Amino acid sequence: MIDFEIIVIGGGHAGIEAASASARMGLNVALVTNDKNKIGLMSCNPAIGGLAKGQLVKEIDAMGGEMAKIIDPSGIHFKMLNKSKGPAVWSPRAQADRYNYSKMAQQKLEEIQTLTIIEDSANHLVIIHGTIHGVGLQSGGQIYSKSVIITAGTFLNGIIHIGLNHFSSGRAGEKPSKGITECLLNNGLEVGRLKTGTPPRLHKESIDFDKLEEQKPDDPPIPFSFFTPSLSQKQVSCFIGHTNYFCKLRTPRS
Repeated sequence: MIDFEIIVIGGGHAGIEAASASARMGLNVALVTNDKNKIGLMSCNPAIGGLAKGQLVKEIDAMGGEMAKIIDPSGIHFKMLNKSKGPAVWSPRAQADRYNYSKMAQQKLEEIQTLTIIEDSANHLVIIHGTIHGVGLQSGGQIYSKSVIITAGTFLNGIIHIGLNHFSSGRAGEKPSKGITECLLNNGLEVGRLKTGTPPRLHKESIDFDKLEEQKPDDPPIPFSFFTPSLSQKQVSCFIGHTNYFCKLRTPRS
């Protein structure tokens, strides 16, 4: 029995694009995520684009993707980087209101009629004779499909390191995606580990902004999406500081 034509595991940036692209193809899609209210929630630096990455977002947008369309109304600081150099290396970046971005991402997906959001944890793959048949859920049920897209990211067998301590987790305070890695290994696939770093969150009342270098947004701001005519929301400045380790710190004043 085939319940869905595509199953997507994970509700981050990649999962949003995979689910919406599949639905645009007219397919019946399931998106499995631990918490539907955290779809599109930015874990690290709440920004879209930057050097090299901005071009990738533009390419996704040209193919009908969602990321640029979501950041345009939820961005609070738009800036074209490398403007002192030639146009070939210009790169757009937008700092986001991370909660607003997540809310808008959820609204985008909820509007897709052929997409079903399943709030559960995928803990194993249903593989028979080397062929994918579906996904097993932590609740005990199974959903079936001949195509499964895994976009669990750093939640996949996730580990958090804080100083010398480490423990199993997804984002801080959230459970990791367990079981999928073992299924992949048991079926002859190689599995590696990627690392991401989350910067500390600073309360703005504790910052002396007069000692930081102000980085103003572009005026007027340039939208990310080719489908956005202009931006009207209020923009805020970012501020750059230097630590004694010669690392740059960029934070929006919001």
